[in-house]
This record gives sequence, structure tokens and C-alpha cells, in this order.
Amino acid sequence: MPEDEESPDLPDVPLAAVGHYAKFSDAQERGLVAAALDRAYWVKREGPEFVLYVEAAEREGVAAELQKFEFERFERAAELAHAAKPVPKIETMSLFVAAWAMSMFWFAQNYAPPEWIERGEADSARIIFGGHWWRAVTALTLHGDLSHLAANLATGLVFAAFVQPQLGAGLAWFGIVLSGTLGNVANAWFYRGEPHLSIGASTAVFGALGLLVAGEFVDRLRHAATRAWWQLVLPLGAGLALLAYLGAGDEHSRRTDSMAHLFGFAAGLALGAPAAAARLRDHTPRWLQFATGCSALSALAGAWLIAVRHP
Repeated sequence: MPEDEESPDLPDVPLAAVGHYAKFSDAQERGLVAAALDRAYWVKREGPEFVLYVEAAEREGVAAELQKFEFERFERAAELAHAAKPVPKIETMSLFVAAWAMSMFWFAQNYAPPEWIERGEADSARIIFGGHWWRAVTALTLHGDLSHLAANLATGLVFAAFVQPQLGAGLAWFGIVLSGTLGNVANAWFYRGEPHLSIGASTAVFGALGLLVAGEFVDRLRHAATRAWWQLVLPLGAGLALLAYLGAGDEHSRRTDSMAHLFGFAAGLALGAPAAAARLRDHTPRWLQFATGCSALSALAGAWLIAVRHP
């Protein structure tokens, strides 16, 4: 039976201490764990501490249950702290810069000589067998028409806005460009045995979706309260559903490169999972975020510089 602070007498049976606490309420709370096992407990004040006793024969079982209780209590506290953590602010300036950059590439595409466009498209044979690796980058900036550009801009900026709180603005854009590039390389390898041309930022757009899904999956895996299988499947299912809905096209859209979308999404997953697991946003200073963001833009410009100078 439980004892309170005013009645510390212990029974005439062999007892064993299973916990020492600074507050009576803490000891009493742990005593309820023993009571849930249908075991008697006693709380006695000894100096500045309150000691929780159970019968010596029951000590091992109660101690094991208390260990589970303490672990679950710690996990709940961690979950509450995570839930209370403010969502990082979306850096809208980077979104404006991205929209401006893609618009400038669109204007350049319309005023550039036709042979320049041919130098920038993702030609599978030339990427794989000719060593024109830069085409995997330059193709991200080319679009078939204004509606193609607008669709990629609208979708890509939304996905990027949600990736930023996970990785930070600079790392987010670097990851998006890199996943698009890797997706185009994988797509070129897939079509290496046949003529295949591809243009558009959609490979990077679905790379952003992959980054977003990977970050959410790792975040759920990190916390016990969101580690149930159905909670882990949820972000993956949502990502695949968006990939199928936005990236597969239909019988009227023959220009849709579904495999490029799939490879971009897969590249985003592959890059996003370790980045989220390593908490790169928390360990990346602001200057490095700025540097990686500039690197993403520089990679696009540098790839075009190589493309137009290549004989």
C-alpha cells in the first residue's frame, strides 16, 4: 500500500528500494507503476530524498517496468518538444530569385540561335557515349513553350518552399538542381540504346518532391510517436500519388517524359534521406547556405558556358 510523507513507517517484510526522487510526487507517480502490476509499494523520506520501496521478491519485475516507464516518459517529452518547435521561416527571396533565373533562361532560349538550344537539350546518346555531361544540367533550363515553363515554375516553387524548412534555402536549391541533374543522367542511361531527347525543369521539380518526402519520412522515423508503419507509409504514399498524378501525363501528352520524372524523384529521395538524418540544416551556417544556393545557380550558368563553347 502507498505511504505519504507523514506516514513513513515500513512493514515488517523484506523490502528493496527501486528509486530515489527529489519530490514526493515523482516517487508517488512511479509507485503507481507498481500498483498497475498489482504490487504493493511504499514511499519513505530519507534525508532530502523520497525512496520508493517494494517487496524484495518483486524488485526485479517492478524495476524493469519502471525502466520502460522512464523511457516512454522521455520519448513523450521529446515528442512534445518537437511539436512545440517553431517551423523555420520560408525564405521567399530565394523563390523570387529562382523564378527570375528561370524566366531569364526562357527569354534567352527564345532569342538564342537554334543551334544553342540543340547544344543544351538532354540527348541520351551524347550524354552517355559522347561525354556531354553538361546537357543533364542545361536541359533543366529549356522548355517547350510558355505553358510548360509556367507549370514547372508553379509546381517547383511550391515544392521548394516546403523543402526549405527541412534543409535551408541554399541546400534546398542545391539539392533540387543536383537531383534534377542526376535524374537526367539516369534517364539518359535508361534510353541509351535509342534516340531520346529531353528538356524541362520537371526532373528537378520531382527531385524537390523526393527531397520533401525523404525529409518527412526520416523525421517521422526519428520519433517513437510517429514510427508506426502506417505513419511511415503516409509520406511515401503521398509522394508517389503526386508523382503519378503530376508526372505520368496522359494519352494526350506525348511529350511527358515519365521516366525522367521518376528518376528525378528517386534522386531526391536518395539525397534527401541522408541530409535529413544528418540534420544538415542545423549544422549548416548561414554563409554556407548562401554559398550552396549560389553554387546551384552557378552550376546552371557554368554548364551553359561549356555547352556554347563546346565544338
